Amino acid sequence: MMRRLILVGLLGAVIALAGPTGVRAEGVAVRSTNHAALRAEYDDNVKKLVRDPDADFLARVFFDTNWDIFLNPTNVFTAAYTLGAKKYAEIDDEDTLINQLMLRYYNADIGNTYLGGDANFKLRNVRDEQEDYNKLILRAFAGHDFNAGVNAEANASYTRFDFATSDFYDYWTQGFGVQLRKTFSHRLATGASYAMEDKNYPVLAFEQIPGADGQLFLQRKDELRQDLLTELGMFVTSNYYLLVNFAYTLQINNSNSYGDTYYNHRLRLGLSKALTDDLNVHLFAVANFRDSYEEVLIPHSYSVEEDDENNNQLIAKLNRRITGDWWFELRYARYWSTYSNRQFNFTKNIYSVGVSTSF
Repeated sequence: MMRRLILVGLLGAVIALAGPTGVRAEGVAVRSTNHAALRAEYDDNVKKLVRDPDADFLARVFFDTNWDIFLNPTNVFTAAYTLGAKKYAEIDDEDTLINQLMLRYYNADIGNTYLGGDANFKLRNVRDEQEDYNKLILRAFAGHDFNAGVNAEANASYTRFDFATSDFYDYWTQGFGVQLRKTFSHRLATGASYAMEDKNYPVLAFEQIPGADGQLFLQRKDELRQDLLTELGMFVTSNYYLLVNFAYTLQINNSNSYGDTYYNHRLRLGLSKALTDDLNVHLFAVANFRDSYEEVLIPHSYSVEEDDENNNQLIAKLNRRITGDWWFELRYARYWSTYSNRQFNFTKNIYSVGVSTSF
């Protein structure tokens, strides 16, 4: 299966590379951009183990192509494809291939009002086939630009996550959200958001029962697990001496399954600075602070997804132009968990050096 998916991914890349970067038909303009990267890395905890971590060297390949089809300047259809692969030197059962496809439609023909929708599909395949999954996200949105730099937007979404080897991690969601944004100048903007998500699992919920000796045990209930997630957020973007993106989200998850009701404070910070035309630095950090209503030993099931989707993380990157559109990259990434029961916590450090290009 892995070999077949690699061939499919490479075929998609070849087709994209063979295409023109700009095409114009009658009344329609097409523009494409491509990006590719190759990195050599050292991972000091490949399987995110708590004790006796297994380290290994690996090669990582990344390619994406983006196509914009302009029916007119305010009516745009976008298709983007991403291929990612990593190959380990010794722990080859962790070799991974990721294919991701995004389709998007945006229409702003109606004055200051716009609407559209997008679909994202992600397929991950690991050589040992124990951590394969696919994830589908569908979203519709509509917004309006008011006077004085004020924008309001509403959206509705549907998500389905299918884990290959266990129904325990599967889920589907439906949700909606609103966002208000104020742009003060081309250098400063801020906003706030509200979202609600109904999350459903195909497995029975847990409940806690007392044991004969006073201990507490978990058993399955007669109803499927269901969560209701509420999110309140705010964000600030500024671009004075450097580009700063900061976001805070309060997540309140109410679940009918014991151990999955919690508060979570999620902080995101991005910093970017162009030191010269040929040298830039970037820093990105995500931190989660969770308070559970119940005492639990088992970490939340989100951990089966990619490192960069749910774990705490710190990424530092330096880019130096080699020539033209070719760049040299140094990168450090750290992922970690902070459960109250430390026997489940892990740390993972990845050191990278590579090259990238856009065309």
